[in-house]
Amino acid sequence: MNKQPVTYICLTLLFVLTSIVVSTRSSYAENAIQRINITELKDVLETNKGKVVIVDLWATWCPPCRREIPGFINLYKKYKDRGIEIIGIAFDENGTEVLPEFIKKMGINYPIYLNGEGIAEAYNLRAYPTTIIYDKNGNEVNKHVGFVSEEMFDNEIRELLKK
Repeated sequence: MNKQPVTYICLTLLFVLTSIVVSTRSSYAENAIQRINITELKDVLETNKGKVVIVDLWATWCPPCRREIPGFINLYKKYKDRGIEIIGIAFDENGTEVLPEFIKKMGINYPIYLNGEGIAEAYNLRAYPTTIIYDKNGNEVNKHVGFVSEEMFDNEIRELLKK
């Protein structure tokens, strides 16, 4: 039996699967730099009813924001299959240029969007980071202005997941 056709098929299949994985990663990076406005964010929040949702308003140039991100990465890994969603909204003026590399470098594993119309006004944004917590019913239950530790967010998430 000639093994060349089998080898060719296996290599072709490997190439196709690799292409799918790469295109999936690329599409996530493309999604990461899309703008989201307040209407779209409300739709996302509505879609995620039944989950605890964290909306993080931040910027790449903000030191406290950068300090919080590893905690959000860990919390998303820990709770994403138990009913949590984290949504980052970056307020970088040059976000389309800086966010893809920043997301890759930090290993961000949750959706990131660029600030769009109405977000800052809706949340009365005064400082970065500002983090809004929603319960499973879609109600805003807390708003944190400034750095919050992973442990504090973890305690808050665990309580909300129990309800």
